[in-house]
Amino acid sequence: MKVNLKSGFTFLELIIVIGVATLLSYIILSSLITFRKNQALEKDTEIVVQLLAQARNQTLSSKNATVYGVHFTAPIVTLFVGSSYVAGTPTNEDVNLSSTDTILTINLTGGGSDVIFQRLSGETAQNGTVVVSSPGISRTKTVTIYKTGLAESQ
Repeated sequence: MKVNLKSGFTFLELIIVIGVATLLSYIILSSLITFRKNQALEKDTEIVVQLLAQARNQTLSSKNATVYGVHFTAPIVTLFVGSSYVAGTPTNEDVNLSSTDTILTINLTGGGSDVIFQRLSGETAQNGTVVVSSPGISRTKTVTIYKTGLAESQ
C-alpha cells in the first residue's frame, strides 16, 4: 500500500490565515489611528492654552504699547494685536489646528469668539470656556479662561 503525502497548505487553511492576519491588522491600525487622534487633541488643546498665555504675557509686558487677544474659529486660532480682531491683518499669527480636531463650542462672557487682555492687570472680560473636540474619537478637552486671564485645560 502506497501512501501519497503531499506537503503544503489547503485553500481553506490559506483563507483562515489571511483572515486572521487581516483582523489583526485592522485592530492594530485602528488603535494607532485612535492614538494619533488623541495626541492631536492634546496638542491642539495645549496650543490654545499657549496662545492665550502668550497674548496675556505680551499685553502685560506692554509689547508695542498695546493689548493682544486671541480669536477662535475652527480650525484656526489667531493671536492678534489691538483691541479687536481684524481678519487679514499682517500682524495676525494664525495657527492651524489638526484637521481631525475642531473647536466645537465657544462659550465666552458677552458672546463672541475673541479673548482680549487688559494692560496692567492681564484680566479679560471674555472669560469662559472653549471646547476642542475630536469627532473621530468622540472626545473633548475644555480650555477654561478665567477672569484673571489665566487659562488651563481639563
